[in-house]
Amino acid sequence: MEVLPRRLLFIASIGNPAPYHNTRHSAGHLLLDALKPLLESTLPNTGLYHETWQSPSLMNVTGPKLVRRLEQWASERATRLERIASLAATRSSSPLPQSTYPTTLIILHDELSIARGKVRVIRGGPESFSLRGHRGLISICETLRKKGLHPRSSKGVGPLADLSILRVGLGIGRPSSHDTSAVSDYVLKTVTDNELKAYHAAAVPVVQTIRDELFRPAGKKTPGGNRK
Repeated sequence: MEVLPRRLLFIASIGNPAPYHNTRHSAGHLLLDALKPLLESTLPNTGLYHETWQSPSLMNVTGPKLVRRLEQWASERATRLERIASLAATRSSSPLPQSTYPTTLIILHDELSIARGKVRVIRGGPESFSLRGHRGLISICETLRKKGLHPRSSKGVGPLADLSILRVGLGIGRPSSHDTSAVSDYVLKTVTDNELKAYHAAAVPVVQTIRDELFRPAGKKTPGGNRK
């Protein structure tokens, strides 16, 4: 019997728009570009249980637009799945989809603190593991907090009442100097061909991480604490 997904995934990349799209600071966008064809061939019911979205905002003001789109998508998808579940109920031979699903926000972002092309996956926001001053993550988590979406408000209702966060950091390395201007110059440099190849190679294990999350039952933690 077909195994149905257990949750909805909103897969969002953060970075900077043109002319900085192909820079190290936009490694999340470049990772999403590499992931899209792999997701289409790997995940079941492409487009029904997951959405990919690229932030059009500058990194440090990512939160408001991302969360607004997340809310719109979750509402639209909940309505669509309710209709599908109602229709499927008339066909007893078919596996019945749930009428409601928990949602995971998967954030693809650049990560200075790990080596180029390496991936670190962390479950949760700053309450789980430091955001390390990443302005995009700070903007998102602050927007979610203000709306009572994460950490979850006791009054939370609707399709995002049980929202999880999965942070997928793609390593871009870092300059030898920790001076602010040196770091800024480093992250805004255009990626080399070798760096782009490393980002594309990283997409392969990330697809498996996303697939594992798609089938993770509500309330089940992954092994290893906050880091997946």
